Amino acid sequence: MNIIEALKWRYAAKRMTGEKITDEQMETIIEAIRLAPSAYGLQPYTVIVTENKELLKEIYGKACPQIVVLQCSHLLIFKVKKRLDEDYMEGFLRELKRSRNTTDEYIESYRSKIHHVLLNPTVNTFNWAVHQTYIALGYATFAAAQLGIDATPIEGFNAGALNRLLSLNVAEEEAVVMLTLGYRNEKEDRLALQPKVRKPLNLLIERI
Repeated sequence: MNIIEALKWRYAAKRMTGEKITDEQMETIIEAIRLAPSAYGLQPYTVIVTENKELLKEIYGKACPQIVVLQCSHLLIFKVKKRLDEDYMEGFLRELKRSRNTTDEYIESYRSKIHHVLLNPTVNTFNWAVHQTYIALGYATFAAAQLGIDATPIEGFNAGALNRLLSLNVAEEEAVVMLTLGYRNEKEDRLALQPKVRKPLNLLIERI
């Protein structure tokens, strides 16, 4: 499928068959997440990938009673750092210097740019990080569509319960969005054959 065909084909599947996607396909989606853009390249999130049926049952029972959680092949859970401490930023800068074989002066300039934003007391770092995470979510969703894999983003879950299930230290990080991956069950999903509803271009796009 080309880009537009893939986007027309995809929708948020409400019922899946339980069929497994391949390891190669899963790695392609993960790589798309890794390559997604983020401000300064900092990627202030981590993605939990699970196909553990016991964990999926717990998530369904305690945090997200959406049947697609039980029917998916894999579940991705995007968790976001509450703040980027000095160790995190310096680790990134070391990797930047190594990857680009750049000068100390360049690194110092880049450090100043990061500090100007992330050490600014008026910036809500967690809110900023969540926005970055949704870019990665979008890349995962689109990569799945290109592979003919259904992907359903889920925000409607009990974050506190999910954080506890995952033993997250909520002072440092928190789960913010999930993505089920698998294959639609067209017989059971009433939305599977419904037309996509979107704004017409003249109401969506302003050209100036």
